Amino acid sequence: MPFFPKRVRAPDFPVDGLWLNVHQPLDLTQLRGQVVLLDFWTYCCINCLHVLPDLHALEERFRGQLTVVGIHSPKFEEEKKPEQVTLALQRYDIDHPVFHDPSMRLWQEYGIRAWPTLVLLDREGRVAFAVSGEGQREVLAHAITQLLSEGRSPSTDVPERPMASPREDHSLWFPTKMAWVEDRLFVADTGHHRIVVLNPEGEITDTWGGSGPGLVDGRGPEARFREPRGLAWMGDTLWVADTGNHALRSIDPVRGDIRTVAGDGEQSGRLRHPASRDTPTGSVRLNSPWDLAPAKPGLFLAMAGCHQIWLSKPGEGRIRPYAGTGQEALIDGGLAEAAFAQPSGLTVAPDGMIYVADSESSSIRRIDPGSGEVSTLIGRGLFDFGDRDGGLRMARLQHPLAVAWHQGRVWVADTYNSKIKVLDPDEGKITTLAVEAELNEPEGMAGSPAGLFIADTNHHRILRIDPDKGSVHVFHG
Repeated sequence: MPFFPKRVRAPDFPVDGLWLNVHQPLDLTQLRGQVVLLDFWTYCCINCLHVLPDLHALEERFRGQLTVVGIHSPKFEEEKKPEQVTLALQRYDIDHPVFHDPSMRLWQEYGIRAWPTLVLLDREGRVAFAVSGEGQREVLAHAITQLLSEGRSPSTDVPERPMASPREDHSLWFPTKMAWVEDRLFVADTGHHRIVVLNPEGEITDTWGGSGPGLVDGRGPEARFREPRGLAWMGDTLWVADTGNHALRSIDPVRGDIRTVAGDGEQSGRLRHPASRDTPTGSVRLNSPWDLAPAKPGLFLAMAGCHQIWLSKPGEGRIRPYAGTGQEALIDGGLAEAAFAQPSGLTVAPDGMIYVADSESSSIRRIDPGSGEVSTLIGRGLFDFGDRDGGLRMARLQHPLAVAWHQGRVWVADTYNSKIKVLDPDEGKITTLAVEAELNEPEGMAGSPAGLFIADTNHHRILRIDPDKGSVHVFHG
């Protein structure tokens, strides 16, 4: 077990910092006697989100003896805004104390190199142990057990936390992806762990899932999802990327039956290469599927958790990695050599071209199924981002999470810039759509004859935009 051979006094929290999820600022003196787990994270990072269930489990396992403190160390400019961090805590049900550190002061003082990094302080307030990356629950549990065995009795002065905000305040709670089919809009009501159907007047007519997260097949509201996102219509079936369950689900919209097609609720820890053979869907585990797009070969999945694009063939009951080595990077080339960085949005053009919102590289990628080549239209790397229109080579985005093909162009949810942009592949430029509304981190889009639907995620509403006029109608919320 890699404990530090010489333990040094842990740097304390800056007195002028911003605390969230507690009634008053914390300091390490008042936490003496507790083992303290510091989680250096940022809310854009899929690996950081994967750590959250582990933190909750450790808090439950060592209740009264362990204090978890999140150190929010932002990568993007948007994540430096305290109000956006507060919304992220609500979205991901984070209720442990969080210190917001936009200047990265604690990151530097603790010598952190990567998100997420988890640091354990012993009962005397000294740095005892550190580990980076996800999947460290048992390693941390072993280390905590050892630290608790060292002398000093646990402190009972556990910081009081405020009550969580009620979800019932909004009809939708952090809606994300959508699909328009005939005269219905299917919406992933992600924060409520359900799928809803809106009629042309914007009224909810059907609900699948709800009443809390889970992985339960069944009919209508009896079923359970966990943070569902991507939606796609194919073969008279609505397909759902059930992100939090690491699963692909199907819904029969006539009967309302929900069925799990791939995944069992557990995150896959095995990386598979695009050269791998097809696997029966019932025997494979997935890794945070974020979006779906139907096409002639089958159903494409943006597998954000393993930085790949996958292809499911529902008619054959098979699934496999399609593009991306699994390395988190921006690398063009053949399907088996290219690399993505948390792909989060997919759309397929009529000519078969696949467009990808590659969020962590703030880029738009294109896959040509005919040549098997992946290319970058906008974006330079993991730490190159901004807000710049114009020619694709010089354009910049900030953590885009959705793309949609509509009216012969690619529409982009430039999420962390809170803008909608339109990319014309033929003209080689991107422009911002002027709309009569203030958006807040939009995460989903769907084209329809009636206009372009936008999931204005942090405002808990669905907008319908006329792309030609820029006029906005609140469709629901």
